[in-house]
Amino acid sequence: MKSRTLLTTVAAGTMVLANHAYAHGFAGDHMFISTLLIDDPNVADEASLPTFQFLPSQADGGGTSSNYNLGFEFDKRITENFGFAINDGYTWLTQPHAMRANGWDNIELTLKYKPYVNDAHEFMFSVGVQRELARSGANGTNGAAIGNDDSGSTSPTIYFGKGFGDLPIGALRPLALTGELSYTIADKELKVDPFGNALNNGTSNGWSGGLSLQYSIRYLSAQGKDYGLPDFVNKLTPVVELSWSSPASRPNQDQTQYLWGVGVNYTATTYAVGVEALIPGNSATGSHLGVIAQFHLYFDDLFPHSLGKPIAEWF
Repeated sequence: MKSRTLLTTVAAGTMVLANHAYAHGFAGDHMFISTLLIDDPNVADEASLPTFQFLPSQADGGGTSSNYNLGFEFDKRITENFGFAINDGYTWLTQPHAMRANGWDNIELTLKYKPYVNDAHEFMFSVGVQRELARSGANGTNGAAIGNDDSGSTSPTIYFGKGFGDLPIGALRPLALTGELSYTIADKELKVDPFGNALNNGTSNGWSGGLSLQYSIRYLSAQGKDYGLPDFVNKLTPVVELSWSSPASRPNQDQTQYLWGVGVNYTATTYAVGVEALIPGNSATGSHLGVIAQFHLYFDDLFPHSLGKPIAEWF
C-alpha cells in the first residue's frame, strides 16, 4: 500500500516537478496514491508506520468479536524499477466468553518489478511475488496466540494503475483506477477428515486482490479547472476500495470474503495520512463497520541522497 508525493502547487508547480515526482508513482500527470486495502503499482522508497485496522464480526455462539491490528511496512528500491518490501503486524482478537488471542503476525516479503509505464495514457503495470514466512511471528504474553501460522505461502501478483486523463470529459479526468491480483500457493496442502475437520496445519490455495477508484483534487486543479480551492483541499484524494479473497483448491476451510473501504487520502510532500471506513461485503467478512488508518512516510523526499534513492546508486 504505497503513497506518492502530492504537489502543493497546481499547474505551474506540476510542470516544474514532473521529473522529480515520477519516482513517486506518476504515470504522465497522474499520481497513484497510497491505498490501504490493496497495494499500488509503483516501486518506491517509503514506509507505513503504522497502519491501524479495527473490524468487528459475529462470534460463534452469539455476541461480537473484535479484531485489532497494527501493521508496519518498509519499501526499498534496489534499482529504479525493482525493489522489495517487508510487512509485519501485531494482532489482537477479543471474543465473548473466551480468552484474548494476540501476537505478532508472520513476516511477509515482497519483490516487485515495474516494467512498463505509458505516460500518454497514464498507465502503469508491475509484477511481483509475495512470500509469507511460516512461524516467523510470535505469540503474545496474554491468552492464545494468533498470526503466528505454521504454514507459509508464495503469491505471484500483478498490479496496475490507470489514470483517466485521456478522456474527453474534464470532470472525469481526475479519476484513476488501480488493481491487484494474486494467486496464493500454500506450502502445505490442507488435509481434512470426512467431517471436514483439519488433520494437519496445512492451508488451501487461494485467489485475492482488489480495486481502488480514486478522484485526485490535485489533478483537477492542475490539469482540469482550478476552482481556487484551499491548499489543504488540493492535497485530498477521495477513494473507494474493494478487496476480496476466495479459496481456489479443495479441501478448504475458508470462505469468500469482500471488504469495502471508503475514505480519503491527504498527501503532503514528505508524508501522507489515509483514513477509510471498512464495510463488510458479506457475513464471512464482518458484521459491523470498522476503520483503517495509515501514516505514510516518503524517504525519497525525506532523505533524497541516502535512504530515498535506490541501493544500486549508493556505491
